[in-house]
Amino acid sequence: MRLRRSFRSLPRAQAWSPFAPLGASLGAPLALSWVLLAYAAVAVIAVCAFAALRIHDDYLEVMEAERVNLRGAAAALTSATQSMLYDGEGAALAAAGAIRAAGGLDRLSHQALAAALQRQLTGGAYVRSLFLADQGRFVLASRTGVFDDAKPPAYMAGMASAQDNVWVGTPMADPQAPTRWVVPIARRTQTGPAARGWAGTLISFTGLEQLNRRFGRVASEQGLIGFDGTVLASERDQYTGRSVAQLETFRRAVSTGRRGGIVEGRGAFIAARVIYGYYPLRGYPVYVGVGQDRDIVLAGWRVRSRQMIAAAAAFSALILILTAFLNHYMRALRTRERDYNTLVDSARFGVFLLEGDRFVDANRTAAVMFGLASERAAIGLTPWELSPELQPGGQPSNELARERILTAARDGGSTFEWLHKRADTGETFPAEVDLSSLSTDGTTLALAIVHDVTQRKRAEADLRRVSAEMLRLQDEERRRIGRDLHDSTGQSLAALEIELAQLERDAAKLSTGGLEQLERCMRLARQCSTEIRTASYLLHPPLLDELGLSSALRWLADGLRARSGLELRLQLPEGVQGITPDEELALFRVAQEALTNVQRHSSSLWVAIRLQAQPANIVLEIEDAGRGLPAGQTDDPESSGRFAGVGVAGMRERIRQLGGTLTVESTPGGGTLVRASIALSYPAQAADAQRVVAS
Repeated sequence: MRLRRSFRSLPRAQAWSPFAPLGASLGAPLALSWVLLAYAAVAVIAVCAFAALRIHDDYLEVMEAERVNLRGAAAALTSATQSMLYDGEGAALAAAGAIRAAGGLDRLSHQALAAALQRQLTGGAYVRSLFLADQGRFVLASRTGVFDDAKPPAYMAGMASAQDNVWVGTPMADPQAPTRWVVPIARRTQTGPAARGWAGTLISFTGLEQLNRRFGRVASEQGLIGFDGTVLASERDQYTGRSVAQLETFRRAVSTGRRGGIVEGRGAFIAARVIYGYYPLRGYPVYVGVGQDRDIVLAGWRVRSRQMIAAAAAFSALILILTAFLNHYMRALRTRERDYNTLVDSARFGVFLLEGDRFVDANRTAAVMFGLASERAAIGLTPWELSPELQPGGQPSNELARERILTAARDGGSTFEWLHKRADTGETFPAEVDLSSLSTDGTTLALAIVHDVTQRKRAEADLRRVSAEMLRLQDEERRRIGRDLHDSTGQSLAALEIELAQLERDAAKLSTGGLEQLERCMRLARQCSTEIRTASYLLHPPLLDELGLSSALRWLADGLRARSGLELRLQLPEGVQGITPDEELALFRVAQEALTNVQRHSSSLWVAIRLQAQPANIVLEIEDAGRGLPAGQTDDPESSGRFAGVGVAGMRERIRQLGGTLTVESTPGGGTLVRASIALSYPAQAADAQRVVAS
C-alpha cells in the first residue's frame, strides 16, 4: 500500500507517520542507514578525541603539579645546603681573618693555628673540619685533632690547580670517622699580609636525610652533584662519589646553561624513568638535584586514564549498539512496509485514508473498484464525490458522510452500508464500510475499508425472491389441502355421520354390545369431522378471504379459548381497508404462531390481541403475562429459548418480504410482546377506515 509513500508528496500538515519521533517516515531511503553509520562513526571519533584530549590535559596538569612540587623540594634542599656551606665556609674565613691579623699562616705556631681553627668549630656537627692552605703550609683542624704539614694531603691535590675562587673537591672518607662521607670545599682568601691561599671546610651532608624524610612523598631522590658530574651527596651513600657525567638527563640539565630546569630520563640512582629538577647552587659549582619516579608521579593519572578510556569505550560501544539497533529497526520497518504495501495492494477490498473529509491516499483495489485512473486520482476527493446525491434512506450523501466521519472520530470506529458510484461510468453499487479513527500529533485521520457487496446483495435478493415464492407456494398448498380436506374428506365424514345416525335409529334390533360399538363409531366420526374442519381452517381460514383479518383473528382467539381456557383480550377493529390479501395472510400467520407459543410455553393466564390501523401502517401485537424472555435474550426470536424454531423465523421473513418488521421483547410486567408492523399499500384509505372504527 502506498499510504506512506504518498505522504511524502503531501504538505507537511498532511504527512503523518506513527514513526515520526524517529525523524523519518517508513519510506526513508536506504541512505538513512549510511547516515546513521556515519553519525555513529563521527560520534565515536568525537568521544575518542575528547578522551585523548582529556587524558593529555590531565597529563600536563599532573606534570605541571610535579614540577611545582620538585621546585619546592629543590628550593628547600638548596636553602638547607646553602646554610650548611655558609656555616662551614664562614667559620673557615673567620679563622683565616684572625690568623691573618696575627701575622699570617706562615708565622704562627702550630698551637696558635690549632687554637684559631678549633675556636671557629662552633657550628653544626655537619662542619667536620676547618683548614687553611697556601704555598708553604697546610693546616686542618677538627674537634679532636690538628693536621699541620707543608703540603696538602692527596685529597686536596685538585685545590692547587683550581681556576675559580671556589673549589669543591671529590667526596672522601671523613679523617675522623672513616665511615662518613665529607666533601672538601674551599674559597680563595688572604692567609697573610702578602700571601693568598685557601680557607675551607670538610662538610658532611648527612643532614640531608631529614629533608629526604620531609619530601619523601614528593621526591624519591635528592642529592648534590658537581658541575663535573660527581655525586657529592645522595639519599643513598652508596652512590656518593660516583660520576653521572655520561647520564643523558644530566647532560640535558647542564645544557641549559647552568640555569637549571626539569628533565625526564633514566634515573641516576634507580633503574627507572625519573623526573628530575636540577638547580645550580648560587656561588658554588654544585647542582641541587631532586627527582621522583615517573611511575609514582603518573600512577593516579594512569588510573584516571584507564577509567577515561573505559568510559569512552563503553560510550562508543553504546553508540555502536544503538546505531546497529536503529539500523536493524529501520531495515525491519522498510521490510514490513514493503510486505504491507504488497499485502494491502493485493487485497480484494478498497482502502482509503481520510484527513478531515478528504481522501489523502488509496490502494490499487480502491482505484479499480471506483473506476479511477490510479491511486493518486483519489487524493483530494471527498466521499460524496464517489457517491450518488442521495443514499437509499433519502438523506443527502454529503450530510450523512460527515455524520459518519464524526461518529467514527467520537467512538473510534463504525461499520455501515453505503451506496457508492463509479467515477468512470456513474454506475452505483452497494458497499460495506469499516471506518476507523486514528489520532496522532493533534491530527485526526480516518481509515476506510470498503467491501463491494453487490454480489451479496444480489444473492440476498434472489434468496428473498425464492423465500417469497416458497411462502406463496406454501400458502397455495395449504389452501389446496384445506379445501380438499373440507370438500372431500370432510364430506365423506359427514356422510359417514349421516349413515351412522340412520343406523342408530334402527338400533333396536342390535344387541347391547352392538349399541356400544355403534356409539363409539359415532363419537369417532364426529371427532374426525371436527379435527378435519379445524385443520382445514388452520391451513387457510375461509374467514380470512370472506370476512377479513379481524374476523379471522376472532375465530383464532375463540379456538384458543376453547382449547386452553385462556382469557382472551381482544382489541380488533371491525375492518381494515388498504390491506392486501398477502398482508392479511402474513399478519394472520404471525398471530397463529404467537398464540401457539403462548399456549405451549408462557404459562400465562391471559393473552391480548391488538390490531391497530395507523395512517401509514398496520400494527399487530400479541401480549401475554407469562415467563417472558430469558435473561440476556435479544429480540431475535430465533436466537434461543421458547421462540426457537422455524415458525417465528418464517414469520419474520414473511413480514420482511412485505417491507415490515417483527420484534419480540419482554414487557415490564414480565410477559412477552410480539409486534408486527407493515406499511399499508393504500395509507389514505387505511386512515379513513381507522376513523370509522374509532367512531
